[in-house]
Amino acid sequence: MDSKITTIDNEPLSPEAQRMLEHLRSRAASLGTAGIRERLRTAAGELEKAIAPVTEAEARLRPVANKWTVAEVVDHIAQTQIRAAEELRHLLAGRRPPGPPVYEALRTGAAQWAPWTELVEGLHSANDELIALLASAPESEPAPDAPGVRTVLVVNRSLAGGGVAPQIFITDLDWREYALLQRLHLLDHRTQIKNIRAALQTG
Repeated sequence: MDSKITTIDNEPLSPEAQRMLEHLRSRAASLGTAGIRERLRTAAGELEKAIAPVTEAEARLRPVANKWTVAEVVDHIAQTQIRAAEELRHLLAGRRPPGPPVYEALRTGAAQWAPWTELVEGLHSANDELIALLASAPESEPAPDAPGVRTVLVVNRSLAGGGVAPQIFITDLDWREYALLQRLHLLDHRTQIKNIRAALQTG
């Protein structure tokens, strides 16, 4: 589908991964900058609403072994969003972002010790930074030769023998596609937080 795409397992891109890329590219083109900006703002608000009732104690609980706590999810989003803002700033200035891509599952040790209020504030600040940056983004489409950003994407795919497993692949995205990806990332983790809280209530 795209010569720039590399899967880490050297397997063909799954139908789920192809649909994800098609969604990003078609929606980035049809929504335009204003539409992407508002959808990102809405997704950030939905995520922040999902964590608003979480207490300090609840944030650290792990209802499912080997799965993240709410604090770890919030730390991950904040770290990812601030890196995304940095990379988007380079793209909007017509530069390819330097350094490694934002790898999946990016986290720090702060989720283990930082006060919950500090983690939440870090998330708010990172979201605000990304949204403010998009407020100054041009309404025109990226030029065909505009630099892209090397991006690590993760999508759940159905296995032939049953079950689901993640497929990780790498491709270049233009700045609109990259911004729209951040919206999907926020919505995925909003759902994850809701699922963690539901598990806590039933456990």
